[in-house]
Amino acid sequence: MTFKAIASKLQDELVDIIKSKKEVNDYELIVYKYLFISELNIPIFEELGVEITEDSFILYVIPDDLEFNLLRDLDDSFDKFTITFLPNSYNILKLKFKLSD
Repeated sequence: MTFKAIASKLQDELVDIIKSKKEVNDYELIVYKYLFISELNIPIFEELGVEITEDSFILYVIPDDLEFNLLRDLDDSFDKFTITFLPNSYNILKLKFKLSD
């Protein structure tokens, strides 16, 4: 499958989780983390990974290994979300994907 197809399916799942306010367990978060890493080649910081909140999800990305064209592709594919760069105390990139209205 292509990047866009995988990202689209992942986006649909994440939208469903956020809209339905579904509780996500640790195992599911690990699965999402590894989908971003292995299927989309996004270098997720493994200790922090993926966090899902009531209206968004947050990715913790290793900036040294990130190709910016992947970030553009991710932004294009996750069109139901608005991406914000958040400050953090680590040397990582913290991206918040907030569900658009």
